[in-house]
Amino acid sequence: MNNLLISPIIIPILIGVLTYIKNTSIYKIAISFLAANLLINTYLLASAIKQPLIVSLGGHGIYGIQLYGDLMSLLFVIISTIVVMSILIFQYINHERDFEVPFMLFILAGVNGSFLTSDIFNLFVMFEVMLLASFILIVTGQRKEQFKASITYVVLNLIGSWVFLIAIGLLYRVYGTLHFAQLGQRMLEKGFIAEHGIIVLLFVIVFSLKSALLIFVWLPKTYSVLSFENGALFAALLTKVGVYAMIRTSTIIFVPYQEMLSPILLTMAIITIFIGIFGVIRYRDIKMMFCYQIIISIGVIFYGISTFNTSGINGAVLYTLNDMVLKAILFLFAGLLIRRYGIVRLDKYHGLYRYIPGVAFSFLFILFTVGGMPFTGGFPGKLMILSATVQTHHMLLSVPLILGPFIGMLAMMRLFIKLFFGESARQEQTDSIQIQQLQKQFNAKWLLILSLLLVSNSFIFTAHYFDSILTNQDAASYIQNFKLGA
Repeated sequence: MNNLLISPIIIPILIGVLTYIKNTSIYKIAISFLAANLLINTYLLASAIKQPLIVSLGGHGIYGIQLYGDLMSLLFVIISTIVVMSILIFQYINHERDFEVPFMLFILAGVNGSFLTSDIFNLFVMFEVMLLASFILIVTGQRKEQFKASITYVVLNLIGSWVFLIAIGLLYRVYGTLHFAQLGQRMLEKGFIAEHGIIVLLFVIVFSLKSALLIFVWLPKTYSVLSFENGALFAALLTKVGVYAMIRTSTIIFVPYQEMLSPILLTMAIITIFIGIFGVIRYRDIKMMFCYQIIISIGVIFYGISTFNTSGINGAVLYTLNDMVLKAILFLFAGLLIRRYGIVRLDKYHGLYRYIPGVAFSFLFILFTVGGMPFTGGFPGKLMILSATVQTHHMLLSVPLILGPFIGMLAMMRLFIKLFFGESARQEQTDSIQIQQLQKQFNAKWLLILSLLLVSNSFIFTAHYFDSILTNQDAASYIQNFKLGA
């Protein structure tokens, strides 16, 4: 049964190759196999409740390639699969851009591999898989803006890859292993060594770049030129891999350095939140507003990580899982309205409420979730992070954490008002066959977004389980699950 742990990686790769070769029924094949993979992932999650799943590839035990599936990693895998499957369904409704499907699946394979790997070198390999596939999606369309964005994206990520390799080499030279469990054990044995702190800081730089923590310049430039489906994919998955890597390494490997990391990550989180607030307020372009909303959420997540206590880490995990779905919803929702009504900027009122009042109310609820308001999926994780911040840091340091998402939500309210209220010169036609077809596609996509919104807000009902299911995902438990002497 443990061998099924490879399925979240191998199935997207195989489907990606198949859909690249096959020219017909691409979406049906991809969606069907992902649905089956989702069932397998759910079964793996249920199995991991009793004990984490471990599978060794190649028969070399801890010295080979090992996959590790605990509750945290499998929750990330399941949410990633749901997001990608939803994006493919969204594109399938329009029957367009099917040439992008293989590369979306390769990204999913890299993302899932990052969540399941148990050593740092294979984490690097999975990062490179994502980088290559994401670069192809960025340049798809051959617009000048996309090529410019791809240069920034590739150059910064290549620099990040070089730094990553340097950090891996130094880590292996000092500790003689790259396996998470062995590294965690050997670092705990040696304790804090100031000279080795530079290695830890190199990893912080890499994961900050990948997650857009402070080093964010690549994100707005890149995501704003993508199609809405690709924007949803990137916003939901790519930055969250950096977040996951930071959580995993800082709580298992870099435990002796947590006291050093805490003020660094907290400072970076505060600055990142304020940068995000400034961007959301400044820009009128819908995609750019969403890009800076991502940056705010990254700051909130790293607030939780910087506490290095159970409530803060669990809150960061819960907030991240919700945010993966939520950011996909934002980009898909924008694509829904822009393709139907041709709205790109907020220079005037559009008065869409008279045509789609139900959509208006659902978007309002999406904004409440973005702000982490009570009774939404964004609230439990933020509350846990806030509680941990007050316990670990100073009460005053919780102010940016409270104000960041709230001000970001208020700035997004401007988008809500401009889209749905005011007078509009638009004359909606309903008698055209083409218009009726567009409306059917619109309704189907809206129902899909509502389904994702339901997934996002389901975290309200599961939040109280997080302390119990994630409490033991620490260094001691992780190390104990491996036979280090093998």
